[in-house]
Amino acid sequence: MAKPPRWSEKLQVNFEKDVTVSFFMIRKLIESTKLSSKTTKYKAQIFRSPCVGKANNRNFWDMDKIYNLEKEESVGKNVNFLCNQLIHGGAMFAYREKDRNWGGIYTCSDFERNKYVYRIPLSEIVKILEIAGNDYPDMITMTFDRNKNDYVVKTN
Repeated sequence: MAKPPRWSEKLQVNFEKDVTVSFFMIRKLIESTKLSSKTTKYKAQIFRSPCVGKANNRNFWDMDKIYNLEKEESVGKNVNFLCNQLIHGGAMFAYREKDRNWGGIYTCSDFERNKYVYRIPLSEIVKILEIAGNDYPDMITMTFDRNKNDYVVKTN
């Protein structure tokens, strides 16, 4: 969009909530074996920046001081990893590109926050939602595992 409209804080928070709920639903579908390996094996190209400070619940908003955003590197991560970052994240920030259009989200789980912050481009978020939304497994196998005393369920 050439001149994107300004978003209020409320709209930004609602966007962040919608992304979190969407990825929670994807994780629930994965754990319920309602999605195939097409979704679970997809590797999203995201970016991570190393932690150079000590992140906690009171200072996470000050990302420039806690993370070295200049040393960002590209990494491939699967959908389960991204679900965990968004669901267990202590903080999440939608960011804008230079043209003021929304670019994606910065987030990390409580477990990862003192290692890296992850930048997930909006294009990858949309791609994951499209893959999961169009994923209809057509094969399921159930194998009894004596050690677990339960069935291991797999989809194609």
